[in-house]
Amino acid sequence: MAYLLAAAIVAGLTVTPLPLPPSWLLLAWLSLELDAHAAGIVLAGALGATAGRVGLALWTRALGPHLLGRGSRENLEYLAARLRGRSSTLGVAGLLALSPPPAGALYAAAGLLRIDIALVAASCFVGRLVSYSLGVALVGGAADELADRLRGYIGPWSVGIGLVAVAGVLWIVTRLDWRVLVEDRRPRLRPRVPPPTNR
Repeated sequence: MAYLLAAAIVAGLTVTPLPLPPSWLLLAWLSLELDAHAAGIVLAGALGATAGRVGLALWTRALGPHLLGRGSRENLEYLAARLRGRSSTLGVAGLLALSPPPAGALYAAAGLLRIDIALVAASCFVGRLVSYSLGVALVGGAADELADRLRGYIGPWSVGIGLVAVAGVLWIVTRLDWRVLVEDRRPRLRPRVPPPTNR
């Protein structure tokens, strides 16, 4: 039951791009509080994170075309086509596995770019299995310290900074002109297209 609870909590944390307390820290705390085996908690957490991140990629994939304008969709389609090569796919897999903060934004971007869901799942599972194992092993039995750290991560400043980081990553992914960057090797924002006027 403890492992199902851990998987469900981590899935709930990772299905959203919003910044929340680090899931490895929460897993370490749950392992101590529920007196559960660390390896089982790590595996449950990795499976929960995989389910959550796949869910995030799927719902952003479904909503993306309805929320983005034609120019943004074409821009992302160009980038997605460039990411389908073998070396590019390995790079995407590595980035998702490592998923530096804000990780939620990277998985949302993977959904917008229509990255293969099997690649998203495998990258997340392997990456979380390693990071959770390291995190849970490093914190050891410091239950009080873990609780303090969790409380420290939840605050208006941490949430605000996280939201800005998520918005920034998604803004860059949608506004950067990927064709110019890839072909001319220079960063440029796409020009804004004014909405058509009714006459």
